Amino acid sequence: MRLPYLVPTLCALLAALVAVPAQTPDVTSDQCVGGKLDAPVRLEVFSDYQCPACRGFYLDVIQKVLATYCSQDKVCVIYHEFPLKNHNLARVAARYSKAAQRLGRKQWVAVMGALYTSQAEWAWDGSVETVVSRVLDPHDFAELKKRLEDPSIDAAIDREVALGEKREVKSTPTFFLYSGGKEERVVGGVPYAVLQGYINRLIN
Repeated sequence: MRLPYLVPTLCALLAALVAVPAQTPDVTSDQCVGGKLDAPVRLEVFSDYQCPACRGFYLDVIQKVLATYCSQDKVCVIYHEFPLKNHNLARVAARYSKAAQRLGRKQWVAVMGALYTSQAEWAWDGSVETVVSRVLDPHDFAELKKRLEDPSIDAAIDREVALGEKREVKSTPTFFLYSGGKEERVVGGVPYAVLQGYINRLIN
């Protein structure tokens, strides 16, 4: 990535990161895709599995954050389901993700990766279940299918959508950074190098 691109992008990001009094959203450790809840930096993402920008942000940026920072418990990444109404299969994908989350972090991350990686496939033919089945062993997939029958899956998604609406999330991805008693909001994805530089500033 060329420096002339990074400099204005970084300036735009820092201009958007206006600190406001920190909220204390209701999050639990099982909502962490990576890292621990008490990490120095918490990154909360509102995302839609059928959103191309969300796909790019997860595969190109968040996966690197998970490998670089969450593995050292410097950042906690939390994902909230925010299926947009104009995406006809986003809610279906969110249900599979939420069911996988209840199986454990390993299964959840595998399903998230599959849904984003194969977005074009299932968004075209509706094969969400097929895509998910490829990354879970038969026992876990059977358990996931049972979890999908639980009405609380939809209730959990509704709560996360309501939380996003309360925080005035209008589009995806929208993410929030919490560190040092402050909250910072960014609408849209950013390149990994930009987010990396900002996280380094927060933890150093």
